[in-house]
Amino acid sequence: MEEKNSGFSLNRRLLRALRRRARGEGGVTLVEMMVSLFIFAIVSTMFTVSIVQYLHSATADAIRTRSATEIATSVQALDRYVRNAEGVEEAASGDRLTLVTTDADGIRQCAVIEYTEATWSGGRVDDYGSVVVKTRPYATGAGGAWSEHAVLTAVMNNSTASTSDDSLFKNKLFSMDGGTRVVRYSPVTGSYVGGKPVTSNTLTSFTARNVGSSASVDFSQCR
Repeated sequence: MEEKNSGFSLNRRLLRALRRRARGEGGVTLVEMMVSLFIFAIVSTMFTVSIVQYLHSATADAIRTRSATEIATSVQALDRYVRNAEGVEEAASGDRLTLVTTDADGIRQCAVIEYTEATWSGGRVDDYGSVVVKTRPYATGAGGAWSEHAVLTAVMNNSTASTSDDSLFKNKLFSMDGGTRVVRYSPVTGSYVGGKPVTSNTLTSFTARNVGSSASVDFSQCR
């Protein structure tokens, strides 16, 4: 008789437990589930934003480093041509400098620095500009073959168009003083990250040390 009462008591306890679970008393309620999902969504969003910001920052740092290195390399290359020049002539079109200078062996040569500005539209760059140097021996004369190499790409300067920051991008890439001895170089290069420009820039002056050392310079040989 005692064993029967004991079994009956166990059945009642199991039945009460099943009823509580059926009423949701022993599990997760809908409200608790909604709150948990809301918290998870907030944490996930914060994590995603942090990752995106980190990637943007890393990309921007890489662009600045690359751009600064490219500008420094171009400054070294251009300085070599201008420093030894005995004559510098700026084209009326404002997109070319012609120099009569010497190469690494001291041989007289023509060097033409051609540059194109970036094209802007809607407050951002459509096409990047570049700086290219063409050289040939001065003795070759007009009509001789040129060797050509790019000195700088990803140029963002435009001295006439409306830009997103005229104080930065509207500087003329090259300019000269009245005595044609000093050439000023003001490149801005870079790219976009998250729709915003990431740039490096410099303002450098090159001095043509040999200008005026001869009576006149015949630029026709460099046409």
